[in-house]
Amino acid sequence: MNLAERNVVTILSLARLVENTLAYCVKRPEPFSAEERKKRLLVLEGLTKEGTPFAINCEKNGEQGKKLAEDMKFFIEDVYGDPGRIVTLDLNDNVRVEQSLVIELFTSIVHLRLYLEGFLQSALKYLKESDQLEDFFEQAVKADIRLYHSLAAKIGSQLIFDKFVEINENASTYMQSYSKSHGGIDPRKDRDFNIDDDPSVRMLKNEFHELNQDLVNVLNTYGEDDEEFRFARQSLYADCELFSGQKKPTDMKAFRQLFITYFDKIIRQSEKDSNELFRKLGEDMMAFDKERKEKRETRGEQNNG
Repeated sequence: MNLAERNVVTILSLARLVENTLAYCVKRPEPFSAEERKKRLLVLEGLTKEGTPFAINCEKNGEQGKKLAEDMKFFIEDVYGDPGRIVTLDLNDNVRVEQSLVIELFTSIVHLRLYLEGFLQSALKYLKESDQLEDFFEQAVKADIRLYHSLAAKIGSQLIFDKFVEINENASTYMQSYSKSHGGIDPRKDRDFNIDDDPSVRMLKNEFHELNQDLVNVLNTYGEDDEEFRFARQSLYADCELFSGQKKPTDMKAFRQLFITYFDKIIRQSEKDSNELFRKLGEDMMAFDKERKEKRETRGEQNNG
């Protein structure tokens, strides 16, 4: 490992922490760890403070960099702060995710990862052009990027499918209410009826469109050289015809199960690869830091002599 690569590792570490936050976007039976959340806060603060590669990169990128620094600050406060606005601790010190803000959280993660991956890709290009890029290091960065896009695609597909179901349930409730208040008329035959007159349906549709944009971002900013990812993406897009009414499955539960599993195989493999490579990166970085420290101490002794 060289110094330039070591600096990039800090950006990669930050990107992985943002990626790990995806877990808060979906409900699960087991509780989240309050201790793990606390540890992540300390690491995030350390990786983004003044003088870090992240802060320096933000400073060098003008208004765009300034906006990214602000977004990262709000993200850390909202998810890992005390109290956090999106994720927080209840009175019993249990981690609680505000479900009404999950889409906002997902959007923030997608936004931050887009910029962080821009840093990583630029860094790889610079290291390669300056003949400082080791194959192993490049593999580690690319493995994490593959994992993130696959994991975000799966979680995004879960969120958007469930939002579609929620829209239809609320639309059905509104149509029944409208029918009762208008003499039992079928709303679909009433020219004055407009489903968007219902505030809850309008809100849900806006959330659906936001999720759709996030999912497109996740799917279309990676995978041109990854045949397996492209196939999963194509399969998911084909099933998205459900949302326009072109597909009408008879068993929505079975359809959902398939809809959210296209990226599972990639996730399993890339998670294993990414974790192993990142662990090796950590070992290399510790060895590199130890060597630098010993050299500084040797120079200090020589100067004192």
